[in-house]
Amino acid sequence: MKNKLHNFIILFCISIAINAQTTFSSKNNIATTGDQPYRMVSGDFNNDGNIDLIVVTYAANTIELYSNDGSGNFSLHSSLPNSLSGITGIKFVDLNGDTFEDIVVCSYNNDKVVWFANDAGGGGNFGTEQTISTSVDGASGLAVGTINAGATIDIAVSAYDGNTIVWFSNDGSGTFSGPNALDNTLTTPDTITLEDIDGDTDLDALVVTGQYNSSNVVEIFRNDGTGFFTKDASSVATGLNYLTEAVLVDYDGDANLDILVTVLGATPGTGSLIWYEDNGAGFTATPIATSFGNPSMVRMTDLDNDGIDDLIVSSGALADVNDLIWFKNNGTGGFGTEQVIDNTQGQAYVFELADFDNDTYPDIASSAFNDDQLNWFENQYYILGLDDRDKDTFGVYPNPSSNILNFKSTTSENFDVLIYDLLGKKVIETNKNINTPLDISSLESGIYILKLKDFNKAYKFIKQ
Repeated sequence: MKNKLHNFIILFCISIAINAQTTFSSKNNIATTGDQPYRMVSGDFNNDGNIDLIVVTYAANTIELYSNDGSGNFSLHSSLPNSLSGITGIKFVDLNGDTFEDIVVCSYNNDKVVWFANDAGGGGNFGTEQTISTSVDGASGLAVGTINAGATIDIAVSAYDGNTIVWFSNDGSGTFSGPNALDNTLTTPDTITLEDIDGDTDLDALVVTGQYNSSNVVEIFRNDGTGFFTKDASSVATGLNYLTEAVLVDYDGDANLDILVTVLGATPGTGSLIWYEDNGAGFTATPIATSFGNPSMVRMTDLDNDGIDDLIVSSGALADVNDLIWFKNNGTGGFGTEQVIDNTQGQAYVFELADFDNDTYPDIASSAFNDDQLNWFENQYYILGLDDRDKDTFGVYPNPSSNILNFKSTTSENFDVLIYDLLGKKVIETNKNINTPLDISSLESGIYILKLKDFNKAYKFIKQ
């Protein structure tokens, strides 16, 4: 019986994967932002079940909140008053333990780290600016996570001009103590990533420096669990020209963490994307070819619903032909040819991956530093070999959901809905209309597969 169910799931997933295609819609412009949008985050800041966007700008010093109606239609919710100058970092995380995410921001020009509390109901009405520090000299990189023993969210910040990295301990209510030293050996520390690199459950730090020359390094600092960090004896990389970030991923599918580094380069065409694999005696560097020479940001996620993470890269150059690209993961440690998502932006420094239209597939939002634009691109994953009716854009939302699922589509026809649990058991079968929600309140919490029988489409959703 177990083998039968196992085979059902495998065949079900394979049948979708081999008869499907992922493309992206042309640019959907959300808004003209303040001058020089520099960082962004995604998350549900107003607790309506839809993924919203928050953008900060370096020159205009704005913190702009854009709410999503669930179909990818965004509008400006608010812009937070602040005292910052040269905003360089933003994170969206629960700092005061009320289960609703707050906003933490840092600024380079006036050395500040501040936070804004979400309202008690998580409705996206943020309170006034609360100061964590005014003395992080050239605050640049920002990371959040549990740094010392406990469960509260702490904050790490790089002092670019002070040549130090510090962290602030949170008592759980949003009251911070510090600064505590993380490192004082690097020149111009910049981007920080906090992640358990060595599998001991403590958050370690991956740091890149940000000099405008070829003296940059990528370093690992290991946490002893109390917030005391020790730099590895050997660097991950040295001698790199103008780094933007380093991220930890399983690039080759061997279940071990690798490091991807984006080298923006000091001049057009001189940057590179590099994969560093830990071989046990150090890191082996392998360049990854792209159509542009100044990569700015890289991420991995499953774009095409085949269960393995694909590669997405953006360009920070002004004149590149392509600005946003992706590579399909072949599942055997390699990737397919580059596929262009967009070539119309100027300096797409950062992007976010999230399901903005509630169809269960990850979309992409990007901010164009030179154009002062916030954009998003819809993942148009669809099943091949269908008639024109079947290519209609279907959506299922909210996801996750506790009680009901809604459908969105341009069709007015009724359709058969089948829901399976992950063991392959059919738990719901019914006929629905696009305007009639589906009651899922009787289902146990977990992950389910919803299949639209008439349209040969399948969606994964979470029952809370």
